Amino acid sequence: MKKGLIIICAIILLSGCDSKKETKENITKPEEIRKIWIENNSGYIGNNCNLRSINDNNMLKVVCKTDTDVCGYAVLYFEKDFCELEKYPNYIENMPKKTIYMWEMVTSKNHLKEGVASKIYDYIKTKFNDYTIYASIDEKNIPSLNLHIKEKFIPIYNFYKEDENVNYIMHEWSNAKGE
Repeated sequence: MKKGLIIICAIILLSGCDSKKETKENITKPEEIRKIWIENNSGYIGNNCNLRSINDNNMLKVVCKTDTDVCGYAVLYFEKDFCELEKYPNYIENMPKKTIYMWEMVTSKNHLKEGVASKIYDYIKTKFNDYTIYASIDEKNIPSLNLHIKEKFIPIYNFYKEDENVNYIMHEWSNAKGE
């Protein structure tokens, strides 16, 4: 992994992250993460979905950056109604009380193969180790599927979203499941 990568948590409104002290100098602006999406999106995350996640102050943004460059980010949603919001079928039985939905994760093309996404997941799984994390992944998004296998996510069900003409695989990670 490239030296100098740091995680900055709670870049928009949320506070209390202990990874690095939030100062005016290290806060990442929504436009910076939007730029990463525009430059690096391979079509797996829709424009409306991205705008919603960036502009929603109830979603936590976790950003990985160097001193000068945003390398990647993740947007976390902490409510249980994520399937309803995404218009996905919900086949999750006995959804845990502490739930995170990985709304989106994007790595800058300038920082591919540097472990950025894994570093973001390491931070999330450490900071929120008593939460169950869900991620819905387009079955054609092989890099994301490989990342989630590496990160010990378990596929729990497949579904087809007709309006997008996409097959998705819902994944789950829980510390209680052996990590």
